[in-house]
Amino acid sequence: MTPPTPDDRASPDDALDPLTEQALEWQVRLHSGEDHAAVARAFEAWQHEDPANRQAAARAGELWKLLGGALPRRRRGPPMAVIALAMCGLAVGGSFAGGFFGPPRAWIADQRTSPGERRHVVLSDGTHVELDGGTSFDIAFTARRRQVILYTGQIYVVVQPDATRPFEVRMEDGTARALGTAFDVRRDRTASTVMVAEHVVRVKAADLPDATAVDLEVGQEVSVTANKIGEVRRVDVRTRTAWRQGRLVFDGRPLGEVAAAIARHRSGRIVFTDPALEALRVTGSFSTTDSERMLDAIEAALPVRLLRLPLLTVIRPDPARRDGREGGSQRP
Repeated sequence: MTPPTPDDRASPDDALDPLTEQALEWQVRLHSGEDHAAVARAFEAWQHEDPANRQAAARAGELWKLLGGALPRRRRGPPMAVIALAMCGLAVGGSFAGGFFGPPRAWIADQRTSPGERRHVVLSDGTHVELDGGTSFDIAFTARRRQVILYTGQIYVVVQPDATRPFEVRMEDGTARALGTAFDVRRDRTASTVMVAEHVVRVKAADLPDATAVDLEVGQEVSVTANKIGEVRRVDVRTRTAWRQGRLVFDGRPLGEVAAAIARHRSGRIVFTDPALEALRVTGSFSTTDSERMLDAIEAALPVRLLRLPLLTVIRPDPARRDGREGGSQRP
């Protein structure tokens, strides 16, 4: 398939951009029964932080209006179940047209897996690629280079050496070029993460010059956005690649990252009504075949309440346990 050009990364026709998704989450909070005045003030402040935020708020407002007329109105706001069902309808109705579940290219990619599915493929050059659930990528091989274009999900790559054709994984945020053999790439909603299992991988942000690229060695990991390369971290390779054996292992990882991993193993979206919840830390080891148990463990260990519906899980604060928001872990 023809690979997208760098200028295609943020095409508004492909997907809801992260700012619009964030603005939609503000809409959920505004209608969720929280302190409306406080949320409205915070939302207004967020919009004034950047003109792009105001534009995203306008887009999210229009999307919400598509469903708003059907929502029963109460003095204290509609019940959370109604809000969740509305978001579910938006997700289903817009999954193809708006890309709410990922860019449309993901649905026609050369390789893709469904949530909960894992697959192992061998590319034409002999390179091995393992796909986690909810993963999609295109293959762009030429006489001068080998490239995998990752749209969604997570892959583990064992590269077949070829001195005449470098191998790289390209994401919306940048590229990971193999200077060795094995590495892991994860594409999340707002960033990509690269982890090296063998030899060296060079990571470059899409909008930064080549001179800013960083070389990762075995056991190192870094997250990258289009205009920023994060701090290089030392990680345990076996923990980070446990998904290849059907396990998700977290050692004090942010709940937002954990939710993204769980979402690759169940159908539908996981959304937060309060972005602060995404920073809560989770510790535990789970089977990828039992996402319900993962969610049960999170609800038991952290000050959150979960509303689970077909194609949608809403994570919101638990007022009865609000004082414990800074802690919480689970080792099932």
